[in-house]
Amino acid sequence: MQLKTRPKGREAIKAWHRQKIIDATVEVITTRGIAGTTIARVVDLAGVSMGLVNVHFRSKEILLAEVLQQMAERYRKHWRDRLDAAPAAAGVRLTALLLADLDDEVLNLKTLGVWFSFRAQIRARPEYRDLVGMREAAQMRQTVDLINDINRECKMRHDPESVARLLATTMEGLWAEYYLYPDEFDRGQAIAILELLLESLYPGYFDPL
Repeated sequence: MQLKTRPKGREAIKAWHRQKIIDATVEVITTRGIAGTTIARVVDLAGVSMGLVNVHFRSKEILLAEVLQQMAERYRKHWRDRLDAAPAAAGVRLTALLLADLDDEVLNLKTLGVWFSFRAQIRARPEYRDLVGMREAAQMRQTVDLINDINRECKMRHDPESVARLLATTMEGLWAEYYLYPDEFDRGQAIAILELLLESLYPGYFDPL
């Protein structure tokens, strides 16, 4: 998170300026999209010089890549923190993983706006795909492992990867619904949709979310 006051020390100031530029870029993407994001607009919003931006990021492409990398890292830390805080039971851990995607930290117009803006660039910039795909590989592996555990407990034979993709697709749909209709979106109803899906797959296994 960007510090509001200028820190002391050369390295701290350098990091502060760098983050200030990244945060300004996020704001510009939110309102202008990737195509409308120019270094000039970032400079104006960040209140820094063009030269300073060039010192930290040699091109717009490098700056955008850094923005995306930082967003991906924040998202990764968020779901892992939620998972680490959950009890050991597989069902509880899976629901914690799903509900992490409905937290305000993830489900907000700024975050999703930037996320979807980068996704629109995948055809031209395929290197973005791993960072803005439906779910990152580590998250999907964790989901598949939990579903394997739940299958054993419930004596079910659902294909774990298919269930993981079904859950990921459902979350993607909820994200898109929120982004398109934020004033109408109901998190309680979104949770009810997840409950209905889990109950249909594993009757009587999951507690209410």
